[in-house]
Amino acid sequence: MTAREYVLALPAELNAKDREDLARSFASAVVERYGVAADVALHAPSAGGDDRNYHAHILTTTREVEPDGLGKKTRILDAAKTGGPEIESLRELWAMQCNEALERHQKPARLDHRSYERQGVDEMPTMHLGPTSTTMERKHKAEQERKGEPYKPQTFKAQENERRRTLNDHVREMVRELAATVREVAEQARNAKKSAVHALLRAVGGQRREEEAELARQAAESLRREDERKEALRKQGLKEARERAVWEAKERMTNIAKKVQQVPTRGPGRARGGR
Repeated sequence: MTAREYVLALPAELNAKDREDLARSFASAVVERYGVAADVALHAPSAGGDDRNYHAHILTTTREVEPDGLGKKTRILDAAKTGGPEIESLRELWAMQCNEALERHQKPARLDHRSYERQGVDEMPTMHLGPTSTTMERKHKAEQERKGEPYKPQTFKAQENERRRTLNDHVREMVRELAATVREVAEQARNAKKSAVHALLRAVGGQRREEEAELARQAAESLRREDERKEALRKQGLKEARERAVWEAKERMTNIAKKVQQVPTRGPGRARGGR
């Protein structure tokens, strides 16, 4: 029978009972919303992996459950017009349930279902490795540790994530430097304003009053333009960094695709499977 799967990342800050209650609460909401049956499976982190990777797999029927069996299909999640908004609504529901549970248990962590771009965060998100890449990386890491060599990512996704993390660190450092520059400029502006005020007070009633007032105005205007210039440079730098990262990722994917096409195909026979 065909089923629909929901994969939930459970907050590691909660204990096992609270994580189970949270997963079942979401499954109950899905059952109530779509009239389907649901099965919940809880998973702990795998050995050698991220010890925070508590997650749940929820399988639901694709048809409504009626007294005498399965009824009509629930197509709202599949239709082009309704699928996107409905999935967004489910993500928002999950984030709300997680945040309520974290708040109830006095945990500071919070979830946001929106993308970095929608949140206004100038960072590139990392890629989901998936089971195949994760298994390969764990074996490679263990082998490197046995050899006493530093671990370096082996798969494309892991290498890309490492590159994106490095780029994000670089962008954050740029932002910190720009913030320090803005604070310095702001301090200079405050000092300039104080100096201008003092100069104006000294010049009250004198012939240089208008001249010093004009100088103060020009200084403030110059500082304002400098602030705008630095902000424009910051935004341009972030934009170029993101564009460069996207271009490099596309280039690498193209090269990998070309290499895959050049690999000779094997003859008929059974392929070895894996998990």
